[in-house]
Amino acid sequence: MHSPQTYREEARAKGVPEHAIDLALSLALPQAELTPSDKDGGVLVGRYGGLPSLPEGVEWDNGLDLVATVDCAALPPDTCDLPLPRDGHLLFFADRTDPDGFTLMHDSRSVIHVQAGTPTTERTLPENHFPALDPHPLYARTFPSLPMTADDAVLPHPEIRRLYDEYELEHLDQRLPQWDESLHLGGYAYSPQDPPIMGSSPEDEKGGWVLLAQTQFDMPDDPGFTACVFWIIQRDELAAGNFAAAGLVSISYH
Repeated sequence: MHSPQTYREEARAKGVPEHAIDLALSLALPQAELTPSDKDGGVLVGRYGGLPSLPEGVEWDNGLDLVATVDCAALPPDTCDLPLPRDGHLLFFADRTDPDGFTLMHDSRSVIHVQAGTPTTERTLPENHFPALDPHPLYARTFPSLPMTADDAVLPHPEIRRLYDEYELEHLDQRLPQWDESLHLGGYAYSPQDPPIMGSSPEDEKGGWVLLAQTQFDMPDDPGFTACVFWIIQRDELAAGNFAAAGLVSISYH
């Protein structure tokens, strides 16, 4: 959403009662939207696409392509709801082949944190990879994000779900996220299908899954198909900085 106030005004105009509006806004989480544009105060925080710069001994042979490199030290404070590293770079990799619906890769090595001061070299493109995504700068702005009706912040809670359904709270958010050559950090997952379920359970010893980042891009070998990619991680692994434990979820749609 643009702001809580714009959401409240839109909801009031549609006759939504204040208690339902308050409930929706209580669920809002900050989300960093990293896009090619620096308008409206965007802060330079990284690069989309290109080739990865990695330390010696870190292999790049798992079939994944670099989507974005984020300079953690450049991210403004409270830019999203996650305890991200304060320095170094986070590199996000994804599978650009058609996932044929839904796939989940555990321990995918799809996120790499290169600590500040670590010597790196830019790698060459491995054989049989797609051409690298065209590189360009990424600028960060923070917006409040709200869960979809099918999100685990809504589904397990009967009263929240009832209000979401009755007043269509999900659809009152008139702001559309920018996906073209962009990356979103934290917040809630957006998907044309049901978003990945990331909540905790009594059997979960690592605090449940949270959304680390998400993006969308066109499939290079399937024109007309778009991939929704989500990087997820368990809370305890995130707190420990163990990004090797991140999972990679891919959903495709036409």
